[in-house]
Amino acid sequence: MKLQRAECLILQFITASFIGWVYEIIATYLIYGEYFDRGILHLPLCPIYGFGALGLAVLFRKVRSGLYIFIGAVVVTAVFELLSAYVLEYVFHLTLWTYEGWPLNFQNRISLVSSVIFGILGVIFLKCVKPGVEALCRKSRTLWIHIFIALLLTVCAVAEIRAHL
Repeated sequence: MKLQRAECLILQFITASFIGWVYEIIATYLIYGEYFDRGILHLPLCPIYGFGALGLAVLFRKVRSGLYIFIGAVVVTAVFELLSAYVLEYVFHLTLWTYEGWPLNFQNRISLVSSVIFGILGVIFLKCVKPGVEALCRKSRTLWIHIFIALLLTVCAVAEIRAHL
């Protein structure tokens, strides 16, 4: 039995969230010289990258050119990041990131450097990761994916409960 579409989307989301976590860990280490876990619920996942990747997949579903995907992803992620920074700052009084000290930054909220990296990640996701996960979904048995997703949700629940004890 082949995997359902929703299960394949969950796997794409998890994969992109993990790749985002790896990027965040590497960037933090290179910039600040120290390890800082950027995941949530003590998991190696940054869900904003999962949502971003799925959003790019919807926006660029008919685009085949890697160059167009790159340019589009740079623009979309820069605008999204800037708007998110404004909303977080002015509505919730939070600053969750800053590009202070980064070259080519705008108001320390976005940076051309990070936007180019996000464009590259967008191309990698849409051209390599997404098709790879979809191929895996076509070949995999549903039972194993159900077990994997159930285990992941259990780990998230346990981590959240432990965080509040």
